Amino acid sequence: MAIGEAMAAARKRQGITQLDLSQEVSYSRESIAKYETGTRKLPRDMYPTVTQQIDDPEFYFETWGETTGLVSIPYFNGDHIDQHPASMVYLVTKETAEAMDHLDHLNWGKPASAYTHEEMTQLEKALLENLDAAASMINMVASLSKTHGFSMKSLFQKWQVSLKARKYKL
Repeated sequence: MAIGEAMAAARKRQGITQLDLSQEVSYSRESIAKYETGTRKLPRDMYPTVTQQIDDPEFYFETWGETTGLVSIPYFNGDHIDQHPASMVYLVTKETAEAMDHLDHLNWGKPASAYTHEEMTQLEKALLENLDAAASMINMVASLSKTHGFSMKSLFQKWQVSLKARKYKL
């Protein structure tokens, strides 16, 4: 889905009009309409502003991929995904256990330069399992935010404050 179409769908899911959004991002309603229909390309520098103003979990995931290329987490959606909170917790538990199991089987005392081809293959599998676990966790945050009316924007802001308080570099 093109970014403009995704923006329109997210805006509608959140009950925001084109006029409301235009006032929040300081662009005309006509410009917003053109971005949504694809007659004008949404400037990349506008992605974060629009995404934050719409504050829609699914849209965060869609624009994440657009703004970062391949370094993103997909939004888990579709016929085979159950967004129910209990199902999401189960998915996170399962994916995290698989990731930890793969990590437990690696030799962490060995220097990276001494890894064999087989060990590098095992490390790659462990990394992929950890990406699955991370994706399931972020999707659970999105699902629970949506179900319980939390703002992902607000949650991420609070999380960043917490990281800074623990002296993490952002």
